[in-house]
Amino acid sequence: MSCLLKCTCNDSENELSFSDENQTNGDQLYQHLSEASHLSEAIPLLPAANDMIKYESDATKFELLAVIGRSSHRATAVSLTKHIPSGHRIAIKCINLDAPGTDYDSVEHEILVTRQLKHENVLPYLCAFVSSSEVWAVMPLMTYGSVRDILDTHYPGGLPETAVSLILRDTLRALEYVHQAGFIHRSVKAAHLLISSKGRVVLTGFRYSCNVIVDARWQPCIHDFPTDSIDNLNWLSPEVLQQNLKGYDSKSDIYSIGITAFELANGVVPYTGLAPTQILLAKLQGTKPTPPGSISDGAPLRESNRDTYKASGECSGQSSTFCEEFSGFTSLCLQKDPLLRPSAHQLLLHGFIRLSRKLMTTLPVILAPISPRAEVSRNTSSEPDEDATGCTQEICWNF
Repeated sequence: MSCLLKCTCNDSENELSFSDENQTNGDQLYQHLSEASHLSEAIPLLPAANDMIKYESDATKFELLAVIGRSSHRATAVSLTKHIPSGHRIAIKCINLDAPGTDYDSVEHEILVTRQLKHENVLPYLCAFVSSSEVWAVMPLMTYGSVRDILDTHYPGGLPETAVSLILRDTLRALEYVHQAGFIHRSVKAAHLLISSKGRVVLTGFRYSCNVIVDARWQPCIHDFPTDSIDNLNWLSPEVLQQNLKGYDSKSDIYSIGITAFELANGVVPYTGLAPTQILLAKLQGTKPTPPGSISDGAPLRESNRDTYKASGECSGQSSTFCEEFSGFTSLCLQKDPLLRPSAHQLLLHGFIRLSRKLMTTLPVILAPISPRAEVSRNTSSEPDEDATGCTQEICWNF
C-alpha cells in the first residue's frame, strides 16, 4: 500500500489542458444535458476556452453519479463523476484494493506508465490518489465509450470502413508515440480504444504494458510474459505466445493492430470460439483471418477500378466487404515474422490509412445514430447508483 501512496500522489493538484474539447463551447456540444427533465441542473462536460481546471487529490471534491463500466472481476468500476468545484463531468476509475485477486503491482504500474505519457491519442490520468480502500484515477470523460461497446450495441456486424480507417489512424498515432517512449502496449484491442465527443480516439489499458528501457539501456527484445494473458490471447502475437529465446519487441503491437482491424470490421474478434490451445496453434502456424477486399459502406473511398472479393465469415457470422487497401494493411500487420511487419509510423503512410485524409468526414458524422449523451439521475448518496447504468448505455466503458 505504501508504494501506491508514493506513486499516485506526486502532485496535490493537476491542471486539465489535455483534450481538444477544451477549445469548444460546452453549451453547444452538450445542450441535451439541460434538456433532460430528470436533471435538477445541467452539468457542463467541458471547461470554457482557455480555462484551466485544477483537480485536487481529494475524494470530497468529486460526486460519483453513476457506474458506467465494470471490469470482468468486478474489482474496478468507472463512474460518471461531477467535479464539484468546477461543475464539470469527468470519469473516475475506482479500483478496490480489498477485492479478491487485485494485483497491487499492476495497479501501480498502470498509474505510473499512464502518468508518464502525454499525447492527444493516449488517455491521461489527470490525478490519482488513494481513498479509503480504493485507488481513484481521474480522467476525461470519453462520451462515446469504448469501440467495443459501440460494436456490441450498435454495429454487431462491424463498423463502416471509413470508421475503421479513422479509428486505426488515431490508434497508430498513439502507438507510434508509445513505442518511441520505450513501451510495448501488449493489449491493443477495441475495448481499450475510447472515443471522445469530437471523434478523437484514445488508447488506454496500460496495465499490460512493459518498458523496453532497463537501467537506461534500450532492450532489443523482451522475454517477459504478460500477466492475465488469457484476456488478450486473441490479440497477442505469435512471438509473445511462443515464449522462446528470441523474445519480442514493439512489432508485437502491430500484430494486435491487424487483429483489431478485423475486430472493427467484422464486429467479432478473430479466433472467437476456439480453445486457447487451438488459438495458439493457429497463430504459430501462421493462420490469418480471411482478408476482405471490397467496399463495405456504399460509395468508394476513391475513384479507381479494382477487383473485389468478399470476406468469408471466418471471423464473423455475416459477410462484409472491404477495399484492397484494407486487405494489404492487415496482411502486413499479421506477418508471422515480426521483422516483416512495418512500424506504426510506416503504417500511418499506408494507403488504407491515407484514404481517411481524403474524406471530409469525422467519426461523429459516421456514428450519427449514436448520441454521446449522459442522461443520469442525480444520486444523493456517496456511492454511484448502479441502477443508473441502464441510463448510460451510450457511454458504457468496457475495459
